Amino acid sequence: MYILGINTGLNSSVVLMKDNRVIFGIQEERLSKIKNQPGFPSLAINAALKHSGLKIEDVDIFAFGGKHSKIAQSRQDALNKFHSRYNAIKKKWFGSEESSFVKYLIKGMDKFQTIQKIAKGEIVKSLEDFLKEMGIMHKHKRYDHHYCHAASAYYGMKQSGDNSKYLVFSMDGGGDWRTSAVFIGENGKLTKIASSDAFSPACVYAHITYIMGFMPHEHEYKLMGLAPYAQPKYAKIAKDMLMQFVDFATDNPLVFTNGKKYPHVRNSRGDAKQELVEDLFKNTLNMRFDTLAAGLQLMAEDVAVRWIKAGVEKTGIRKVLLSGGFFMNVKANKLISELPELEFVNVFPSCGDETNAFGAAFLAYNDNKSSDNPDIEFEDFCLGIDATYDIEEAKQKYSDKVNFEYIQNINDKLVELLLQRKIVARASGCMEFGARALGNRSILASPDDIRIINKINAAIKKRDFWMPFAPAVLEDKLEAVVEVPESLRKVYSPYMMFTFNVKPQMQDKIIAGVHQADKTARAQTVNSRIYPEFYDIISKFEEQSGIPAVLNTSFNLHGYPIVLAACDAIDVYLNSEIDVLIVGNYLITKK
Repeated sequence: MYILGINTGLNSSVVLMKDNRVIFGIQEERLSKIKNQPGFPSLAINAALKHSGLKIEDVDIFAFGGKHSKIAQSRQDALNKFHSRYNAIKKKWFGSEESSFVKYLIKGMDKFQTIQKIAKGEIVKSLEDFLKEMGIMHKHKRYDHHYCHAASAYYGMKQSGDNSKYLVFSMDGGGDWRTSAVFIGENGKLTKIASSDAFSPACVYAHITYIMGFMPHEHEYKLMGLAPYAQPKYAKIAKDMLMQFVDFATDNPLVFTNGKKYPHVRNSRGDAKQELVEDLFKNTLNMRFDTLAAGLQLMAEDVAVRWIKAGVEKTGIRKVLLSGGFFMNVKANKLISELPELEFVNVFPSCGDETNAFGAAFLAYNDNKSSDNPDIEFEDFCLGIDATYDIEEAKQKYSDKVNFEYIQNINDKLVELLLQRKIVARASGCMEFGARALGNRSILASPDDIRIINKINAAIKKRDFWMPFAPAVLEDKLEAVVEVPESLRKVYSPYMMFTFNVKPQMQDKIIAGVHQADKTARAQTVNSRIYPEFYDIISKFEEQSGIPAVLNTSFNLHGYPIVLAACDAIDVYLNSEIDVLIVGNYLITKK
C-alpha cells in the first residue's frame, strides 16, 4: 500500500509511505527555491512519484494534514492578518498607518510588504480544484491539524514496541480552529483529552516576532537566540507583562485562556480581537528589544512547563511526546526535558506544519491496517533526493568554473580540511527533511575556534550576531560534553530538538558551538547506525583533535532553502566564500 501524506499550508510538503515505512519526504521549498514555500506542493508530489517510480494512480491514499482549510494558504495571506491588525492600530493612535514615529518604534514592521516579491506561489484555487485536476477525489482523506501533529509524535517517536500510555502535546499558532491539543496515546490509538482555541504562547510569540520587525511563523528562533543576552531583572518585568495574555482555564489546566482581562478572545479562525493585539502592542513600546525577547522566552518557557506538568499530574502518565511549531523552541524543550516528573520525552523533528504530512500519512496507515499489520517504523529523517543524482549535469554545467576530483576515502580528506581550519560544505547521501541540517547538507568546521563564527557568517550565512551555531557530537561521547537529563538518556538528541548545558571542561573545546550568553549548545547526537558516514567523519576528527564534535550549520545561502543536490551545491559554493565543497566522493574547488 502506498500512502502520500500532503501538507498544503505554510511550508508545504509531502511524505510517501510504502506499507509501514516512510520511503521519501521533501518540502516544496527545496524544489521551488522559495523558503517556506506555501500552498499545494505540486513539485514535491512529482518528485515523490519520480523517486519511487510510481504513477499517480498507483498511490492508494492521499492523506492531507488539515481538515477544514478550503484554500491553501500563502505566506502573504498569513502576513496580511498581521498587517491589517497593526495598521488599524497605527491609524487609531497616530492618524496614519504611515507614521514615521511608529515605523521607528517597531523597527521595520512595514518591511514585510516586501514579502509580495516571494508570493509567486500564492494559491487561489481550492484544494478540491487540485483533487479534481489530479483525479483523486475518491482517494483522499483529510485529518485534523493538531491530530496530525500528535500522530507524527506518537507514531514516529514513541519507543519501539512500547504500547503503554504516552501523553502527547500539540501547540502552535493555530490550525483547524484550534491552537493546542492534548492526547493520550495507547495501544496504537490517540484519544484527545483537551484542546484550546484561545491565544497560545505560540500565538503571542508570533505577534511579538512581528512587532520586533521579524517574520512571524518563521523568525521566532531569532528572538529565542537573543533572549539570554538581556538583563534578568528587566526580562522578568517583560515576562510579567506578557503573562496577562496567556492563562489556563480554572476548571482545566490543559486548556489555554487569554487571561482574566480577555476571557472572551478566541483565535479559532486566526482572528484575534483587536483590543488584545492593541494592548499587546501598547505594552511593548517602551521596552528594549533584548528585554522584550527575553521576557517573551521566559513567558513561553513558564507556560509550557506548567502545561506539561499539569498534564502529568492530571493523567499520571510520565512519558511525554511533543509536536507543533511551538516545540521548535529548543530552550523550552530543555526545561521540559529536565522535569523530574518525566520518565521519557521526545519531540518530533522539525515539528512545524511541514511535518503534518507525516502525521496525515501515519493516520491513514493506521486507519487502513489490520491487526496483524506491523506498526509504523520511523527513524531516519534523511528522506530526500541523493546529492549525486545530478552530478553528471553538474560536471557539464560548471566544468569551466570548478575542479572535480573523485577521492575514494573522501572522509579522510574532509577531516584533513577541518583540521586545517577550512570551512567545508558537504552534500552527501539523501537530503534531510525539515529545518535542521543533520550532516548530509551541512557546512562543517572545527568547533574550537570562536573566530570561525564570524568567518562562516562572512562567507555565507549572514546570521544575526547573537545566533549560535550547533555542534554535532558523537552519541557515545555526549555525556562527556554536556549535561544530559534522565528523560533523554534513551533517545538523546539526533534531530537537534533540545539544548544542553555544556560541561565547563568542554566549553572551550566546542566554543564555536556554544551559546556565549548561557553556555548551552543545541547538540545533534550522531550514532553509527543512523548516520554511519557522518559518525565516521566525527570519529576521525576526534582521533586527531581530541574533540568528539564538529561544528554543523545548514548548507544554504541566507534567506534560501537548504541545497538540494550537486547543481544547487555548486551554485551556492560559487556565490559564497566557502573554502571547499564535497559532493558525494567528489572534492570540488574553484578554478
